[in-house]
Amino acid sequence: MDELLSTFKKFAIHGDTKATGKEMNGKNWAKLCKDCKVIDSKNVTGTDVDIVFTKV
Repeated sequence: MDELLSTFKKFAIHGDTKATGKEMNGKNWAKLCKDCKVIDSKNVTGTDVDIVFTKV
């Protein structure tokens, strides 16, 4: 669980010097999904992860 939290924080602050690591923006969510190979452009697209982020 510690590794998951650490990974979340790294993506949450990526590219944002003012970020606290407690919240993640849509851009970083999409990057996390892409880097973790969730986005495969066949079953899950960038649009899909954007929709998930917006709904949550």
